[in-house]
Amino acid sequence: MDLLRNRLLVIVSLGHLFVDLSSSTVPVLLTFFSLPMGLSYAQIGLASSIYNFVSSLLQPISGWLADRYGSRWLGSGGLVWVLIFIALTAVVGQGGSYAWMLVALSLAAVGSAAFHPQGAMNATHVAAGRETTGASIFFAFGNTGMTTGPVLAGIMLSQLGPGKFPLMSLAGLPVVWLLTTVGHRPVQAVQRAGKRGAPATARPRLTMWAVAALISLIALRSWANMGTTTFLPKFFQEARGWDPAAYGLVASMWTIGTAIGNLSGGPLAERWGRRLLVSSSLVAVAPVLLFLPYTEGFTAFLLTALGGLASGLSFSVILVLAQTLLPGGKGMASGLTLGFMFASGAIGNVINGWIADNWGLTLSLQSVALVALCGAMCAWIIPATRPAAIATEGDAAPAV
Repeated sequence: MDLLRNRLLVIVSLGHLFVDLSSSTVPVLLTFFSLPMGLSYAQIGLASSIYNFVSSLLQPISGWLADRYGSRWLGSGGLVWVLIFIALTAVVGQGGSYAWMLVALSLAAVGSAAFHPQGAMNATHVAAGRETTGASIFFAFGNTGMTTGPVLAGIMLSQLGPGKFPLMSLAGLPVVWLLTTVGHRPVQAVQRAGKRGAPATARPRLTMWAVAALISLIALRSWANMGTTTFLPKFFQEARGWDPAAYGLVASMWTIGTAIGNLSGGPLAERWGRRLLVSSSLVAVAPVLLFLPYTEGFTAFLLTALGGLASGLSFSVILVLAQTLLPGGKGMASGLTLGFMFASGAIGNVINGWIADNWGLTLSLQSVALVALCGAMCAWIIPATRPAAIATEGDAAPAV
């Protein structure tokens, strides 16, 4: 991976690792405090959704700021903000106040919103024709954080207790400093410097149906992934009687698979086509979610990892599709896309929480299989796209 020699990409990817490491502890924290606080499934889903929904509202603004003013302080400030307020979530959780937990999670979401659009923008700027690979590396680091976060949270909560949980945040402070040393220049500054460098990505004309398909694809993929990751720990706590370390590990197995899928998805999409990759990955998610509630032990861990792998293949590719199709700067396009991903996943969480309260966690998890299949159908309505650097090589270049 020659792109791993790019200092900007590596540093923003490290920042993504620690932002998502902190964010991924939210389902484990909510599951841990659900018993002493007597939280319902709907309350767990609502708390997780508020975090994601607040972030979704602010990400387009953050993307616009990154395009206009540059990304350096958005990246470093966003990371330190997340570290502080996720730690405070555990502190207020010990006090037993659900309302204050919602406040802490809402504030933590501000940092997540500041970080993600500028990071995605930087990741896809590093090499012409390699946008999906750059995005894959960026999101693979984030998925690595999401993998280790639940495991570390589960171990710390079960072995050291919630009082020591805030110590996890200290590990991210050196990366905060690194982020202050790099950053993308504002769009205006780049334009004044001239039109040297990478060719722009070809931007097909969007029809009403294509816009609707793109919006639906983003929403359904996000719902499928978030509806699984939020309630998977709770299912294994309730149905299997697992302790925090065990259900934290099963949550991490999903993100281990997602990280591998993300890292593989970009190069595969550049080789075989973006739409084919996205639709195939979502089709593969469906049988996993249908059978996962009936498994336990090693089979449960294996199937969870395979589901995460299938889900992860499509994530960074969908972001690049949106950056290619949507007008405006990449920061704004990234903010709109990621924001809508967070919002649609948050709404899906509430729906899955309601299903779990009324018909059980098994049906709630299995319903996500239908959501994934609907997303796969939407992928084929989106116009074919390809990097301009590849498209200009000749008619033999495949449209993807």
